[in-house]
Amino acid sequence: MVYQRVRNAILNGAFQPGQVLKQADVAMQLGVSASPLREALPRLAAEGFLVLHPHRGYTVARLDHKQITEVFRLRQLLECELASRAIHRRTEVDIAKIYGIASRMADAASDNSDNARIHWFDLNQQFHRALLAPAGRPHHLRALEHSSPLTEAYIRAEVRLTGDIHAAQSEHLELAKAFVLADKEHFLRLTYEHSEHTRKRLLSRLRRANLLTNPHEEDE
Repeated sequence: MVYQRVRNAILNGAFQPGQVLKQADVAMQLGVSASPLREALPRLAAEGFLVLHPHRGYTVARLDHKQITEVFRLRQLLECELASRAIHRRTEVDIAKIYGIASRMADAASDNSDNARIHWFDLNQQFHRALLAPAGRPHHLRALEHSSPLTEAYIRAEVRLTGDIHAAQSEHLELAKAFVLADKEHFLRLTYEHSEHTRKRLLSRLRRANLLTNPHEEDE
């Protein structure tokens, strides 16, 4: 429970990239006990959410331009490999699941409240997992899910800066249609482009908000 609460606080912006986390302050802010918090922090560090600095304690992980691009390139490789298998192996159950998640995402996207935005982000993760799970490649999926935390907090921060999820929502609808129609070529192209568009929107908006390390790095 404590692990989930700290993780959600990072993802939803209560703790910002680069912020030093003093355990006493975190425990007070989240209303949790010190002992389980001490157990949760190393796990979060192992998953890439936190960085342990000798004599300083933990800080929220912060990525620079090159690291963000590297993580997205890794995700694109894994997502496209999974997508190429998932599109052939999907079932009526998978299609119904995608319809259901897409519908709930549309409802959340039309609501501008903070809770609706958080719900949309959670549904976004469910949506992408449901698209790729039919591939039947659990190790690929685990590798993809391990890389996701490294950028998820930044993606959520970017949307909080702009309040705009409509471009991403439109791309999700196109992905869902290609998945349902078993249009492999279109599905693979959309899978790659959705990740690339997300990367570029993220870097552009973080740069404009002066939240990006090495902001003048050339885009790739």
